[in-house]
Amino acid sequence: MTVEQMFERLLKEITGVKDDLGTVKNDLVAVKDELGTVKNDLVAVKDELGTVKNDLVAVKGELDTVKSQLDENTELIKAVIHRQEETNAKLESLSMDVHKVHGELTSLKEGQERQDKILESLALRSLEQETELRELKRVK
Repeated sequence: MTVEQMFERLLKEITGVKDDLGTVKNDLVAVKDELGTVKNDLVAVKDELGTVKNDLVAVKGELDTVKSQLDENTELIKAVIHRQEETNAKLESLSMDVHKVHGELTSLKEGQERQDKILESLALRSLEQETELRELKRVK
C-alpha cells in the first residue's frame, strides 16, 4: 500500500471519526438540553415539595388545635356526666321524699275522714240530745 493510499485511508477514518464525534457532540447537546429540562423539573418539584411541607406544617398546627379542643370537650363532657349523676341522685332523693309525703298525706286524709265521721256522729248525737232536752223541758 502506498503512502497516498494510506493517507486516503487515514483521511477516511479521520473523517469517519470526525462524523462520529459530530454525532456524539449532537447527542451530548441533546442530553445537555434534556438535563436542563430535568433540572428545571426538579426545581419545580422542589418548590412544590416546599409548598407541600408548608401545607403539612399548617395542617399539623390545625390538628394540634383540634386535638386540644377535643381534649377540652372530653373534659367538659366528663364534668357534665358527673353533674348529671349528681342530679340523678338528687332527683331520686326528691322522688323518695315525694312518695313519703304522699304516703303521709294519704294517712292524714284517712285520719281526717275518720275524724269527720266521728264529728258527724257526735253532731247527730248532740242534735238528738238537744231534741231530747227540749222535749224534757216541754214535758216539765
